[in-house]
Amino acid sequence: MRVRKQTPANRLVAASICLLFLGVSASAFVASTVEPPELDDTPGRADTPGGPGTLNQAGSERGSVFSNSVFELNSGSPTLVLDNGTRVTFASTNNSSNPVYTADDIVSIAGSCAILDNYSLRCTGVNNYGQLGLGSFSLSNGTVDLGNRMAAAISDGSTHNCAILDDGSVKCWGRNNVGQLGDGSNSNRNAPVSVDLGTNTTAVAISAGADYTCAVTNTGAVKCWGFNGFGVLGDGTTTHSNVPVEVNHSTGMRAVAIVTPGYSACAIFENGSVYCWGQAYTVTAMNGPVTNGSVHIDFTAGRTAVAIDGTSDHTCAILDNGSMNCWGVNTYGQWGDGSCSSVIPSSGCDGDNGNTPVHVNLSTGSSAIALSAGAGATCAILDNYSLQCWGQQSGEFTGTSGNILLPHTMNFADGADIAYSDQDMDGDGTRNALDTHMSGDDDGDGVPVPDDPYPSNPARWMNCEPGSWGRLTCTEAEPGHFAVSGDLYHQPCQTGTYQPESGFPLCYSASAGNYVSSAQATAQTLCFAGTYQPNVGQTSCVDSSPGNYTNPSFGDAGSYSSSAFNISANSAEYNGSIDSNSDVQDLFVMSVPKDSGVAVGLTSPTGADFDLAIYDYNLTLLNYSYSTAYDETSTNNTNFSSSSDLYILVAPWNGTGQYTLQVWLFSTTDGAVVGNPSMAVDVEIGAGQYQCSEGTYQPYSNQSSCAEASPGHYVPDIGSTTQTECSPGSFQPITAQSSCLLASLGNYVDTSAAIDQTPAAAGHYVNTTGATDDVACSTGTYQPNTGQTSCIDADAGYYVDSTAATFQTACSPGTYQPSTGQASCIDASAGHFVLYYNSTSQTACPIGTYQPNTGQSFCLNASPGYYVNTVASTTQTPCDIGSYQPLAGQDRCDLADPGYYVGSTGSANQTACDIGTFQPNYGSSSCIDSPAGHYVDSTAATSPTPCVPGTYNPLTGSSSSDACLSADPGNSVPMGGSSYQTPCTTGHYQPGSGQTSCLDADTGNYVDSGGATAQTPCSLGTYNPDTAQSACMDAAPGYYVDSTGATQQTACRPGTYNPNSGASSLANCVSTDAGHYTSTEGMSSQSGCAEGT
Repeated sequence: MRVRKQTPANRLVAASICLLFLGVSASAFVASTVEPPELDDTPGRADTPGGPGTLNQAGSERGSVFSNSVFELNSGSPTLVLDNGTRVTFASTNNSSNPVYTADDIVSIAGSCAILDNYSLRCTGVNNYGQLGLGSFSLSNGTVDLGNRMAAAISDGSTHNCAILDDGSVKCWGRNNVGQLGDGSNSNRNAPVSVDLGTNTTAVAISAGADYTCAVTNTGAVKCWGFNGFGVLGDGTTTHSNVPVEVNHSTGMRAVAIVTPGYSACAIFENGSVYCWGQAYTVTAMNGPVTNGSVHIDFTAGRTAVAIDGTSDHTCAILDNGSMNCWGVNTYGQWGDGSCSSVIPSSGCDGDNGNTPVHVNLSTGSSAIALSAGAGATCAILDNYSLQCWGQQSGEFTGTSGNILLPHTMNFADGADIAYSDQDMDGDGTRNALDTHMSGDDDGDGVPVPDDPYPSNPARWMNCEPGSWGRLTCTEAEPGHFAVSGDLYHQPCQTGTYQPESGFPLCYSASAGNYVSSAQATAQTLCFAGTYQPNVGQTSCVDSSPGNYTNPSFGDAGSYSSSAFNISANSAEYNGSIDSNSDVQDLFVMSVPKDSGVAVGLTSPTGADFDLAIYDYNLTLLNYSYSTAYDETSTNNTNFSSSSDLYILVAPWNGTGQYTLQVWLFSTTDGAVVGNPSMAVDVEIGAGQYQCSEGTYQPYSNQSSCAEASPGHYVPDIGSTTQTECSPGSFQPITAQSSCLLASLGNYVDTSAAIDQTPAAAGHYVNTTGATDDVACSTGTYQPNTGQTSCIDADAGYYVDSTAATFQTACSPGTYQPSTGQASCIDASAGHFVLYYNSTSQTACPIGTYQPNTGQSFCLNASPGYYVNTVASTTQTPCDIGSYQPLAGQDRCDLADPGYYVGSTGSANQTACDIGTFQPNYGSSSCIDSPAGHYVDSTAATSPTPCVPGTYNPLTGSSSSDACLSADPGNSVPMGGSSYQTPCTTGHYQPGSGQTSCLDADTGNYVDSGGATAQTPCSLGTYNPDTAQSACMDAAPGYYVDSTGATQQTACRPGTYNPNSGASSLANCVSTDAGHYTSTEGMSSQSGCAEGT
């Protein structure tokens, strides 16, 4: 805890720490003694008179710059204007007259036109000649465009209207057939046209008549224009004029008021006398001769006129003693003296019309303060504010239609509330119009220079005090408005400004954090939640940008010059707060206007002590206060230059809480306070947007808060527009966090935006932090539990054959595993077996058994016909052919017995040789077919039986002696066991069967083929001398054989010969030819006889 010592030095050290944020040297605090200004806390404003009791002389006058017209009678009902702008007329109901109130905002009336309280001119009604001045002949209601001027006085003619503007100029509009508009033309005008009154000539009074217009100028001259058939223009002629002509009234005096009844004109002159000209005065007939300049209206001796009015054929005046006189036409009793002049016999009238004034019989003891003379009637307001009327009516006065010859008090109780004008503004007892043209009053408004701020304008002669406005009187500017000195009308506060009170000469710029969206505002509006406004004088608030928020219950002024909060350039009470020790200071900036200074007071929270300092635009210290109680300082006696920025620093010395910063903006010329120092403003609210803190975000604009980061998300930075999903491997179960948590050992997060971590599943593990997935236990390992950091090796005798296993599996019979951490069991090798579960080794098959397959839980006994004679055998050995084994599980085979055979391997039995076969040996694989020449007629024979001689068996495998065949004729079987018979060879034969030998062919015979059953005798020409011969010999040449079966040949006799062999007859022995011979027998040729024989 810091202990504060009550010394300026320590306070300066604290201030210097604050100023480090500003870039201002602490040495700048060494300054002169503070002298707080002595200020007038009362804001400047004007006081407005309240009702006729505050006026020197209440009244109303038509067409005068000195008075509003709030009382008029044309035809029918009188019209009044109340001080709240309401229009009052009268109507006949139930045989009585009653007022009719129409809410409005009228200031002055003239027939169909009215000046409103904002000084605009509104006209409504018939517009066939453009007499409404709306720029159209068809519109029936609207505002007359007078440019940048306002109407000071208005007057209505029969079909045209004229106005004196606030600069004293005159404009007219409507019908212009005889030049009654005075613009130099005779064209109807539906918009105002200017009337040229002459150089430096302005108007103070105006009256629009039937078809002509007259005005009193600033010099007191009277000028008229328009119709002049009765000499009403006063120029000595009856010629119309469409430009103003000066009236030659021949009085030598200044006119001060003018009226235009009928086709005449009457004026009050500066001494209160009244003169008239025109019809019935100076000209008696249309276009007749003009007799003189004007006619004097002679009142009772010593009496003068102070007010005059007339619109038709009669005229009335209020005299200086408050009495009234009327003259002219009195057809309906409009004089008010009890007489009438109607010539209708039934009227009962016996009076005459005339220009001699008659006294109006007002109520005893009453004086008139205002009058209005209409078409056939007259009304007056008395000094007791009652209203009296007389003359022609249609029930508006009494509820009946009869004429009223004497003043009748109307049913009206609001006379005191009529919006009177003061007819004696300076209170000297002389009416305004008569109180002019003293020395220095060249414009004729009754105010001489140097007191007249407008010395050339009779329509302006005063400036209201700041905060008030008006031309005739000063009225406080209403809330939502302001008025500077000289304003004719209060001005609406523009958008961005406001004024909550009346009577102020300025509007306040909307404070930072507030806005004013419409004109005429009486209050500023705090920026709505989600919006802010850092500047003053704004018409709207700015939507908070994404990543930021605003809240109407929170704000914090900046600590640096770049983030200083703006405050409006007016006096006010600003409420702020230092909420925490981290809120090191609040800095504000005001753009101080020219010729202005600022005083500041600081009230610290109870139990806390805040310091106050002010700096110029360069952040150079100007003044400070470090009082333990109330702090106060100002720009007085400093080097501060107005029209520049002033920084105001509030820095906590100790404590926190809400403080009040009292600011006075004052004029350095007169010390006047600008604005209302008691106006409270929450200076820190709505003036800035605030970045979303870590853990929060805001994607949208126009937001009043930031969204907390959702579970599974985080926001690491301030001013974020989005939240960030926790990435895989991290999670966040809580809202509004600036980071995510890494998945812990044994856990993982496999998705984005996770709100929790997932324990590693059974069969999985996680051995690192921030894992995005669990790791499946590899083959050979398993994990039965969740949330683990490792896997367990499978035990020996067990295996884990898949990843992500939650258990190990015992090796099943037929398999084994001698090692740990294995993904599979080893199949028992061929020739081995594993009998039990979870075995760690295999067992070799014993002899007599075998196992051809792997992974077996038993060994196979050698099958019958097989044997196994080694251990760990993978096969059984089939008994070889010739051997067999009838039993299973044997280690050897038995040889087949004689008479038996084993013809295939793997035989479980030996087979007896079938009949027809035999086997003499052991271990034979087959039986021997009985050989040819034999037979076996029993099974299991060890030898065959041979066929007896004379028989044979060509076939093998014979099973019966019937298979031994007797030798066929032509054949023989000499031995037993013969497989064939032997055909007799050539030269031999056998005619019998079953013989063991063949017979030799006899001589003279032959056997020329094998297997012969008989011998064949030699044919003719042949012979055979031997036995066992296969052929006979041909008779040789020289021989012949002439018998069969010959054993010898016969020789040809000598003398013959036979050259051919095989001769079969003697005839074949040919006798020798001549010359030839054969000397011996058996000659095969003849011999030629020798030469000579």
